[in-house]
Amino acid sequence: MREYLENALKQKVDIEDNKEIFEKLPLVYRGRYDIFAVKTNGIAWLAMKPKLELGLVILRKDWTRIEKVSGLNCAIFLEKTSFYIKEKMMDEGIPFVLRGKYIFLPFMGYLLCQGKGRELKPVHLISFLTQKMILIAIYERWKGVKAADAARRLEVSRVSIGRCFDEIEALGIDILEMNGKARAITVPDEVRDFWKRIEHTFRNPVIQRFILREDACLNSLAGISALSEYSLLSDNKYPTYAVTKKELKNCGLKIEQMVGFGEDAGCVVLELGYQIDFDGRGTQDPLSVVLSLTPEEREDERVSISVDEMLEEYVWSKG
Repeated sequence: MREYLENALKQKVDIEDNKEIFEKLPLVYRGRYDIFAVKTNGIAWLAMKPKLELGLVILRKDWTRIEKVSGLNCAIFLEKTSFYIKEKMMDEGIPFVLRGKYIFLPFMGYLLCQGKGRELKPVHLISFLTQKMILIAIYERWKGVKAADAARRLEVSRVSIGRCFDEIEALGIDILEMNGKARAITVPDEVRDFWKRIEHTFRNPVIQRFILREDACLNSLAGISALSEYSLLSDNKYPTYAVTKKELKNCGLKIEQMVGFGEDAGCVVLELGYQIDFDGRGTQDPLSVVLSLTPEEREDERVSISVDEMLEEYVWSKG
């Protein structure tokens, strides 16, 4: 790191181990960090280098404590990190050095970015492909999955996956990291907390909802019917099915098949923006089931309890 700093800052940098500071810190810090005393241009400061991959919450908390007990500015030395963590640290004024990429030392007036940066287009609505990819990544607990592997798993082009990665960066979803010179997806270990942070970014996958007089007897269950498959919830009197746009054309739905005012429903058919083969039977995947629920269904206590059951068994405890 010293050589990188000297080449980037064009000045001499002195770095030495600072083991004395650990006497003022909880024992856990010895296992988490190497801490260095740094001097540049006559200015003394500290640097903390994580020994393992840590999330922003822990980095922020430990950085604050180290600065407090030392009375010195402290920067975080990183070999790699996610776009989200890098941007959040800059927003919050947390000094850091990302080897070969960024030097952000606001207490010295330095903000250096090496290499040609990519201009990200603003994203206001996540695409269905990006949403599908992230959900699959959660279910499969992806670690260090690069674009080529993601493209193969989703059976789409690398160009399409590259756009998905750009969307993830633009939306600030904390799932990307640098793996060598390439971006890669790594799902945090605490999946439940991760979902709570990103759920608001996701779309309802339902494009259209058709209520039919007769049961269409389709193969893929969705909505409440899917939820009843994953939990102890009893299904509605009528089934709810899922179809893609292509399948919708093939099943030949017609206006005259729709229920009229006061008529009972034979089934509900949901046209979805994507499908994930979660259980091998075509049942809508658990997180998409949650996203598909109507406001009225969400307010039903039985549905809420069943959603918790489903997510605990099929998503949170899976891995």
